Amino acid sequence: MKKIRIGTRGSRLALAQAEEAARAFAQKGVGSEIVTVRTRGDADMASSLSEIGRGAFTDVFSKMLESGEIDVAVHSAKDLPTGEDKDDFFCLPRADARDVLLVGKDVRSLRVGTGSPRRGAAVKKLYPSAEILPVRGNVDTRIRKMLAGEYDAVVLAAAGLIRLGILRVSGESASLCIEKKENGVFLPDEVNVRILPPETCVPAACQGIIALEGSVGALVDDALTLRAAQIERKLQRALGGDCTGGAGAYYDGMTLFAQKDGKVMSARYEGEKSIIRLAEKFR
Repeated sequence: MKKIRIGTRGSRLALAQAEEAARAFAQKGVGSEIVTVRTRGDADMASSLSEIGRGAFTDVFSKMLESGEIDVAVHSAKDLPTGEDKDDFFCLPRADARDVLLVGKDVRSLRVGTGSPRRGAAVKKLYPSAEILPVRGNVDTRIRKMLAGEYDAVVLAAAGLIRLGILRVSGESASLCIEKKENGVFLPDEVNVRILPPETCVPAACQGIIALEGSVGALVDDALTLRAAQIERKLQRALGGDCTGGAGAYYDGMTLFAQKDGKVMSARYEGEKSIIRLAEKFR
């Protein structure tokens, strides 16, 4: 097979995900080159995620696939639009799906930066006096803003921090890799890390999953991860939410977790009927 062209955004995390995909293809004997693209979500840093809408970071790649400019697009799966017409993708093995709260040193109040109502609702349950403030930017930008004092804490996806080499997770504990300073931010050891379990903060549907858009993705597809992604997207649609709103949808292989308007519920997964029953409890 000829060398394939992998389309991706240009952020450090997006490139790390594209490189993970490239390694997966290489293990199948397929060479690749990475094509970086600036999306409308990257171009509009003034608007909130809910304002720019789903697809802001992904829609340009569909057009590039149709025109033959790239052979496969690599996305954070949670960024994909929620409609059934966007269910046709493949997956690499999932990383840790949970969120983490990074809290800076000498915190007297708790101004928490997050652009997600879902994360904000979870933090308010843990810390009722916390002030939830909007934040945009990539992982490095958000951490720099916290260290500069714009926020006392930020909530981020564990998977992104792990893929950037910033975070180590072992079970229910996590630590920062403060020795990794090149090409990124320096994280002082005074920063505390708190893992938010799905019982407290339900991950966004497909959080921690790298999606591959384009038929060539079938070469490296992880069937278990794809199954979880499709279950979570169905639950997300049943809840009527997306990753920019207040809904969370997570499947751990046995149990469904759902979050909406700050309320968290769970149920054993027993087929699509269990998705409907769980969603109906929020009505």
